[in-house]
Amino acid sequence: MKIFCHQCGKHTNHNILAEEKVRPDEHDPYHWGVNHYFARCAGCDAFTYAIEEWCEDDWNPHTGEMDSTWKTYPRGSTERKPMDDEHELPAKVQLIYKEIIGSMNAQLPVLSGVGLRALIESICRDQEISGSNLEKLIDGLATSGVLSKAQADILHTHRFLGNVAAHEITSAKPRELVAALEIAENILRTIYVLPKLSKQVTTGRTP
Repeated sequence: MKIFCHQCGKHTNHNILAEEKVRPDEHDPYHWGVNHYFARCAGCDAFTYAIEEWCEDDWNPHTGEMDSTWKTYPRGSTERKPMDDEHELPAKVQLIYKEIIGSMNAQLPVLSGVGLRALIESICRDQEISGSNLEKLIDGLATSGVLSKAQADILHTHRFLGNVAAHEITSAKPRELVAALEIAENILRTIYVLPKLSKQVTTGRTP
């Protein structure tokens, strides 16, 4: 079975040493399952405890398989380190960003999704963008010139992900959270890091 290996830092083939499956009572009309695995990486021999959770709502008609949610210990596939230049961020933005990193490393997808939404809001407030809702705030980043229209359109994906987490208490898939965080980090660098770096380039500029 291919699962995330904390030692290799990627998904690798594992030999399953022990397995336990939990299923609902036979009278329960709702289908779900939780699979517990104790496994050893076929590459580096590191041990991993993995939990696979699924329910009937996770059926993907395109692949013909369940889109299961996975958690692995001692480290998960969503574990991240803060970007090197996080110190360039404003205090409030930095605080939310670091808490997102913490929730992702703790494998808390709902809180991570809500945090990503809050991060966008904090960026808009810091840039003094006004708007009655998050959609208008993001559009304001583009109309004010803080971001390009293309960047704002990409940032709207965070809004949808965050709305689901905040209002429907639904968690995103790990790969979605990783992608969303990488988008957010690129936006943070565009707004707060690149302008400072550009000031260091003086060759060819008119005094």
